[in-house]
Amino acid sequence: MEKRTKSFGTMLTPGHSNYESKNSECDVLTFKPEDRPDIIEKLKQISFDDLEQKEDYVTINWSDFECITVLLKDEAVLGFSSVWHRPEYYEKGEVRILNRYWEDASLRKPGRDIVRPHLLATINHQLEIATKLGFTKAFISRCRNRLYMKKLFLEIEKKTGTTWQFSDDKVLVCRKENPRCWQYKGIHDIKKET
Repeated sequence: MEKRTKSFGTMLTPGHSNYESKNSECDVLTFKPEDRPDIIEKLKQISFDDLEQKEDYVTINWSDFECITVLLKDEAVLGFSSVWHRPEYYEKGEVRILNRYWEDASLRKPGRDIVRPHLLATINHQLEIATKLGFTKAFISRCRNRLYMKKLFLEIEKKTGTTWQFSDDKVLVCRKENPRCWQYKGIHDIKKET
């Protein structure tokens, strides 16, 4: 899979000021790393001191990603995630979405709605880009408990109209010697649904 040979431009959600309807939480912006050095600089300034997996975030090489999605409110970055293809760990044509997902505490809301508008917009952006880049499968994975992840994928299916195959057991998504690399994984077959 050739990496980023054509530009997909910058994607904005309906929450962006160029659109009429507003996302009440934040705007969602997706771009290639080389297209927005200004936002990359803002991402580099985020403190991850309160994260358990701090080392996974402070060592991010932003140019490794196919694209980055940021959550913005008044030009402040309140969250991000990326689309990443790692041929040494993923199947041919497979890409991880919601990779390195991070949200500022101000976006975390108590309640039962685990798939809020900004998460839906992020998933939709990243699936569209994965399709444009020629990937045939996209996956989301996390270490969280199995029941939470199963509920997450059911909500994503319901709210996006996509189908996800969920692994009931943890599977390897990166270095096998790292226990956090064994995660619950949901796979969306892009080719099947396009």
